[in-house]
Amino acid sequence: MQKICYCKSKKPFNECCEPIISVLEIAPTALSLMKSRYTAYCLGDVKYLQATTHDHTWQDEELKFIQDWADNSIWQHLEIVAHSEEIVEFKAYYIFDKKQHLHHEKANFKKIHDMWKYIDGEVYEDKISFLRNSKCICGSGEKYKRCCFKKLC
Repeated sequence: MQKICYCKSKKPFNECCEPIISVLEIAPTALSLMKSRYTAYCLGDVKYLQATTHDHTWQDEELKFIQDWADNSIWQHLEIVAHSEEIVEFKAYYIFDKKQHLHHEKANFKKIHDMWKYIDGEVYEDKISFLRNSKCICGSGEKYKRCCFKKLC
């Protein structure tokens, strides 16, 4: 059975973000790059994240922080709020340190030498709470209390 892509496209991983992360294909749009970057967080591929960030060399401490965040988070869901050619607004839901989190960002991208790069973003402070009996954000089809809520304990 083929694994569905982490970016929630409902496409098989090997036909969606994997070829972009593996550098077999170039992301054709800012949106596809953003989805591949979310997938890289799910996989803990910090080198890909750094390679797709424009003009930015991360210090060792910064790399360790991002690697820790990626590796120790349970990435649940990616929601695309809006997008244009160079801007993608998204919400990434995840569990870190036994707490439910939401990263809401309006990200700016630019095409440089035929490759899309992440430039920067405006991060919004969103509060998040799920009703225990609502469907889980991860897409499992189960109630939140029977799925990801258990990972908070």
